[in-house]
Amino acid sequence: MSTTTRKSRLLALTGASVVVALTTVGCAGDGQSGIPTESPGPPAATETVTASPATTEAPAVPVGDVPGNAAAAEALQAWVNDLVSGNDVTAECWTIAPDRAEAMYSDVDAITAAVQRPGQDGQYAVTWSADGTDVSVLRSEIASGYACPYVHPAGGDIYTGRDAVYAVERFLGRATGDPVHSDDTEENYPLICPGREIWDPWGTGSPGAPPLSMVPDALGDVTTFDAESGTFSPLDEVYGSVTIPVVEAGTARDLVVYVTTASNGYCLGAVD
Repeated sequence: MSTTTRKSRLLALTGASVVVALTTVGCAGDGQSGIPTESPGPPAATETVTASPATTEAPAVPVGDVPGNAAAAEALQAWVNDLVSGNDVTAECWTIAPDRAEAMYSDVDAITAAVQRPGQDGQYAVTWSADGTDVSVLRSEIASGYACPYVHPAGGDIYTGRDAVYAVERFLGRATGDPVHSDDTEENYPLICPGREIWDPWGTGSPGAPPLSMVPDALGDVTTFDAESGTFSPLDEVYGSVTIPVVEAGTARDLVVYVTTASNGYCLGAVD
């Protein structure tokens, strides 16, 4: 907030007869003090300056538009700007395992060739493609305003078993009070499978809601876990399991977490 300084003018009345004493007052711009004794000269000529219209510098690698989803291109553009500037995008993309991100983001030429094409809006992700490379971003990443993509062979699977293990690591980090990032909460980045009646990892033909969706704090007694020893095993084309050593209620054991993929990547449905 600015402060306005007010200059005072003093009018003093003194003597038996009224004597007007004028305090010297600076008149801005006329070079005189007190009451002017001559007519002021003509005002100084002023130069009219026409402001140039503001310009926005175009990005070095412009991301292709996505029909009907402008936010997707804007969110990926923020990431692409960092990539081509040589910034550490792996550190920024904490929703992806660091080793996985480092490997995916190594071929900058392939990525930049793909992202300049128009993007295609799919069920769970928006994808840009060129020369056998797909660059896909999830809707949760788009909503964040900074979309960390998955880079994968065109038409192939977006995710790997490493992504499943990392989803479990992130969930256990939250449970033990040591999340990979302060923003990594279930509200911001859901890791528990949605509570729809479609969970059936054993192919019984009688699907139900994922048990973890009904008891989300089932791992509340886990105090430590060995992130580097986590392994992934597929059950079929839809479901898989992650096995990871933990200490739960003071007892060491191998925790088994059953997972599948949903709108935000791998999600956790049940624990054993």
